Amino acid sequence: MRYTVCAILVAGSIAHVTAAELSILATAAAQGPVQALDKALQQPNQAAKVQFETSPNIAKRLAAGETPDVLIAQAATIDQLIKEGRARAETRASVGRIGVGVGVGRGARRPDISTVDALKTALLQADAVVYSRGASGLLVEQLLRNIGVADQISSKVVQLPTGDDVMQRLGMSKGNQIGFTMVSEIKLGESHGGSFVGPLPAAIQTYTAYDAVVMSRSSAPDAARAVVRALTTPAARQLFMSAGWEF
Repeated sequence: MRYTVCAILVAGSIAHVTAAELSILATAAAQGPVQALDKALQQPNQAAKVQFETSPNIAKRLAAGETPDVLIAQAATIDQLIKEGRARAETRASVGRIGVGVGVGRGARRPDISTVDALKTALLQADAVVYSRGASGLLVEQLLRNIGVADQISSKVVQLPTGDDVMQRLGMSKGNQIGFTMVSEIKLGESHGGSFVGPLPAAIQTYTAYDAVVMSRSSAPDAARAVVRALTTPAARQLFMSAGWEF
């Protein structure tokens, strides 16, 4: 599933730019804060089309030769793009890191996830364990193996394309279903009816760092640089923090 939203992501410093629409390809984990920035920072003179994707799909689109003006992606992905000369190293800026969280369905009992043992018990008692095929899903699969429950719960695992799909399922679910995706995606997806229980226990939490960068073939590099700056102002960082991001 692909999320697409038209957004104006500019600061006053580029108000004079009248170029055509900028393209921004962003991790779905950043959807909530970026949409909030749309409302807070829009200017009439520089529109930007933002597409939200899972990290695996971002990798596929980049491998196919797609070149947005601005990319918000895993730090490791941007490392590689800079090495290949496809992204401008001097424009790179951190947008923060995000951990994996736990969500439950509408009205479901909130499980104890305060410790690894408590989480294991909750997983074994769940009717279904739901996670995505995005970056968080890969982390959850490794987690389940590491804590020794992967085989025991394999028959009730449900994998869906995106974190938003996970939250939609939880919102419509009955019974004791537990979902995993990035904390920010759970918070954003609470509008579907599910709810955020909390982050993974600290002992097993894994964070993913994301950066923003201007791509080398951007047709409007100055405006793209301003977008990166707009994504990393103190006000923008506050929006990311409210969505569950850390710095």
